[in-house]
Amino acid sequence: MYLTHGALGVVLLLIVSCKNTGTTKVSTAEVPANNVTLMQSFFEKFDGVTTHTDDNYLYISSNGLPDHDMMVGITNWQQQVPINQNYTGDNSWAIPTHPKMAEKPLSTKTNLLKGAIAVAVNGIPIFNPLNNRGEDANVIGELDNWGGHCGRADDYHYHLSPLHLQDQVGAGNPVAYAVDGFPVYGETTDVLDEYLGKTNADGSYQYHTIKEYPYLIAGMRGEVILDPKTKAPENQVYPQPRTQELRPALRPLRGAEIIDFKTLGENSYALTYSLDSEEHIINYKWDNEDNYSYQFINPDGTATVETYKPREK
Repeated sequence: MYLTHGALGVVLLLIVSCKNTGTTKVSTAEVPANNVTLMQSFFEKFDGVTTHTDDNYLYISSNGLPDHDMMVGITNWQQQVPINQNYTGDNSWAIPTHPKMAEKPLSTKTNLLKGAIAVAVNGIPIFNPLNNRGEDANVIGELDNWGGHCGRADDYHYHLSPLHLQDQVGAGNPVAYAVDGFPVYGETTDVLDEYLGKTNADGSYQYHTIKEYPYLIAGMRGEVILDPKTKAPENQVYPQPRTQELRPALRPLRGAEIIDFKTLGENSYALTYSLDSEEHIINYKWDNEDNYSYQFINPDGTATVETYKPREK
């Protein structure tokens, strides 16, 4: 236990309740259905975040960009910068509205190193605190001051609980919902189970956050469906929105530290990084026709420009 301190074409979909790696059989007591109206009220506090529902899921739509600064504080950077994402329509995030306890919860130490394990109430996905190589992304300097960074599709996402959202959702309210349907809260002094959660008097279940690894959701306490095209430890929960790489993948820029990030205008940003005590700037923007332009300014003032357009789907 943890004691925390601190303030379908035909595809095979596997429901995770048995045959899981590194799991222990636990109680599968029924839990109450989520209050969907209440869930929607948390997400829709944030500009640009919308929701819709069906019989099984609450769907969260956003452009993948939070309303806070990003990237500053990263010291282990793979040269990605945040751009908009099309998390809308049938490519939205999906949270179960009738969660069920898993018989054998999935450990997030040996599973789910790909894709999101939760969605923050501002519409930004939360990935496993371990990167796809099994390293603590926070410890090795991959995360910014808000617990996030960009993936290969320049998709911004968190790897830690976004506790900075607590003021906007209000004390005692969740900052995220896990992809098994259970809410994620901030820190608590209550005793938590091995999955960093607890069962309430009404039978509902909720996760909490702690300061050290595993930070949140040590195991997926609820039933989830796994994408059959993925394999542990880089398996992921289904459904997940699709992202598309815009620029070629680049190698980590060793020694670089991101020191500034500014919004220059609508869909226009400037990222500044320091390398060998010199400052480099990337000015980038996109228009309504999905034309992306990147200006790379060197310390001596010289610059190069690259332009990209998403591939036709």
